Amino acid sequence: MMLQNIRKPLLNQYFKQVAVATLLIILSWLIVFFQHTDSYSGNRTLSVILVSLSGVFGLALPIFYRSYFISSLKNAKTVSIESFMNFEKNTIKIALIAPYFLILSIALHLSERTHILIFLFSLYALYYYYPSNKKIKFEMKIFRINQKNK
Repeated sequence: MMLQNIRKPLLNQYFKQVAVATLLIILSWLIVFFQHTDSYSGNRTLSVILVSLSGVFGLALPIFYRSYFISSLKNAKTVSIESFMNFEKNTIKIALIAPYFLILSIALHLSERTHILIFLFSLYALYYYYPSNKKIKFEMKIFRINQKNK
């Protein structure tokens, strides 16, 4: 089935990035825990920058990239599977950079509020860009994927 041929590499990309981010987050939490430091850095500027970057990568850049992809297909009747796959993989790569800012936030001992905000942006990116069958079918329909080479 063509849907599974599309979904499998997307899931591999998704879970590779999620697994690395999860391991690094756990490792950074363990390091902070074993250092026994409860004091948080009062660097608000750095907190704002990390939260903003997390929002940019988790929300804004995937939307801009989607708009760019759509505008590049303005005159196309159909879209090739290869270009659709590249678009989906790149979108996952961009969106799943957001959890990596949580690692920086933990390592730099920023406030819990910063951790929570970055976590929420990351959670949104993890949820929204998960390559489910329903989402892939919907996007294939939207982008008029050329299904002649099944």
